[in-house]
Amino acid sequence: MFLGMYRHPPTGEYRLLMCPCWFLAHQVIAGSKDDCYVLSLGSGQPPRNIGPEQTHKLISDTRSMLFRGRLHWYRVQEKVKNNMIIVFDITAESFRQMHVPVRGCTGDDLFEMDGMLGMSSFRDTWTIIDIWVLQDYESEVWTIKCKIELPLMEIRAWCRKDDELCELVVVPGDGELLVLIKFAEWLFQVGMDGKLVATFHRKGVRPTQFQLKQTLVQHDFFPTLEGYVVNNFPFI
Repeated sequence: MFLGMYRHPPTGEYRLLMCPCWFLAHQVIAGSKDDCYVLSLGSGQPPRNIGPEQTHKLISDTRSMLFRGRLHWYRVQEKVKNNMIIVFDITAESFRQMHVPVRGCTGDDLFEMDGMLGMSSFRDTWTIIDIWVLQDYESEVWTIKCKIELPLMEIRAWCRKDDELCELVVVPGDGELLVLIKFAEWLFQVGMDGKLVATFHRKGVRPTQFQLKQTLVQHDFFPTLEGYVVNNFPFI
């Protein structure tokens, strides 16, 4: 099971952090199915056991965010109501836990904002998003950066539906944050001022933090292509 990928600073190797399935753990790799493993890509060596660690059970279905040489995952533990951020140091290759800004908050988007670790949390009504930043990383001091009021009434009126559940993702942009909202078969882009920026209608569309970026060398024939736009927004 894949947990994350990183470049190991001391060696320059690209490595995978993973936990094996039961069969792999007992038949191929010496160790327990509850252990975590590191695989150095291109080394030809088998995955290395970094010791017993139950953390992967909490982060196996969440995406990681690399910040200050550490992978971060936010995970809600519904049964114990003790949310946490799990941190993996890519140099020491060890885990630890970090406090969240609000106990019992809802939301799982971690991002970098103004050189700080940022996190979004939702109110119970899902109408306001609180944006937090970790002002002091070592002391784990969180401060609230801003609040984004979502235009849910406008979105419901646009879709002509009131009973649909929405899915939200907070995405870092160029010096600001964008909110992607999936409602019914629509994807809405909302700015930090709470206003609709763009809409996209397509069945099965899902919001994500992943972005596409042009890396090809500019050629004269590109502008001649129909519909070509330089630096067009990568989400919608």
